[in-house]
Amino acid sequence: MEGYRGRPWTRLPALLLACAAAAAVGECRVVHVGEAHRRSMLANGLGATPPMGWNSWNHFACDGNGEVVIRETADALVSTGLAAAGYKYVNLDDCWAEPERDAKGNLAANKKTFPHGIKALADYVHSKGLKLGIYSDAGYKTCAKAQPGSLGHEEQDAKTFASWVSD
Repeated sequence: MEGYRGRPWTRLPALLLACAAAAAVGECRVVHVGEAHRRSMLANGLGATPPMGWNSWNHFACDGNGEVVIRETADALVSTGLAAAGYKYVNLDDCWAEPERDAKGNLAANKKTFPHGIKALADYVHSKGLKLGIYSDAGYKTCAKAQPGSLGHEEQDAKTFASWVSD
């Protein structure tokens, strides 16, 4: 598709399409942003890269996903230089919790796969200069149906997660 001044869109990185969503006729206009302005937008420290990291589900799903794997992954992100390149997140996906909530209604780490608990794991990941992400679900069960979801426990679960990362 040809664009501004007959050049292909792919050759115009300084052009931004500004579409007014509220416009009754859906009018879009092409706005030229100067090179200096575009570079200053990149220098603000926001969005220099997308959030980058590793997710346990992508390889392990519910099989073999445990404390040892997460620690080894954190170590590998650092030792291979990926952390220095921006890979900061170690994301713990489904199947980390016990199949039922504890007596107080809290989520609890699966004792077999996370014997030291999530707080100890978070402390370890943070000691490497990385961030630990954790998955829950907006339903009654998680996607794998292996652990409780957060529906009806949203605030309680948020406080539980926060307690695992506070000093």
